[in-house]
Amino acid sequence: MKRPDVFPIAEAAEHRLDRRRFLCAAGAAAAAAIGGEWIAGAVERSRTSPLAVALDAHAPLAAGEARALNDPRGGEALAVRLDDGTLVAYDRRCPHLGCPVLWSAERARFECPCHHAAFDARTGRVLFGPPRRGLARVRVVEA
Repeated sequence: MKRPDVFPIAEAAEHRLDRRRFLCAAGAAAAAAIGGEWIAGAVERSRTSPLAVALDAHAPLAAGEARALNDPRGGEALAVRLDDGTLVAYDRRCPHLGCPVLWSAERARFECPCHHAAFDARTGRVLFGPPRRGLARVRVVEA
């Protein structure tokens, strides 16, 4: 049986990836990832002053009740009166992908319906789920 012709690959057409090129590419990708994380952290740290939202004093919140409030930047904050009377408010955007966070009165916590994350009502810290950061605190001014 006769073998079909095999086309030889020319040396110039062959794309070789040797160890040095691979390590250079991997190092550049790692440096870019670390630089991106550092820049994202610097932007987050630059927001030192928390937002302030106004809560209407003529319509106070009852214990366990939540209300969405507009912030000056055009976003929304979620204010909640806890069972002990403490008033807390957080940016409504989930830090994972920006889905709107909801108040769960029966569980007394904030929940993100997109990826089933939960946040502590007093501190805004992540209880479980994919977010790596907690909710951003918002200052409430009762006017």
